[in-house]
Amino acid sequence: MIAIGKYLKTKRFFKELTLQQVVDDVREQYGYSTSTSVLSAIETNKNKFIDGKLLFILADLYEIDLNEFKNIILQDVKKKGELD
Repeated sequence: MIAIGKYLKTKRFFKELTLQQVVDDVREQYGYSTSTSVLSAIETNKNKFIDGKLLFILADLYEIDLNEFKNIILQDVKKKGELD
């Protein structure tokens, strides 16, 4: 089982993108504003809640299959006991 943050960091790594490049791409391609500190907090699992729009944008940017992504997110939530 993998945490959502580590999963996103791995996907970013394989796309060979820096956090700043992701911030720039998100702004340019999707008209959405985020920051390297927000992305870093997500990747290190320091954010308890993640903006849903940002999750979909990252999924698209990293070319993540949405069914796979859903399963990763739900496993992470269940592991933390947030669906109890």
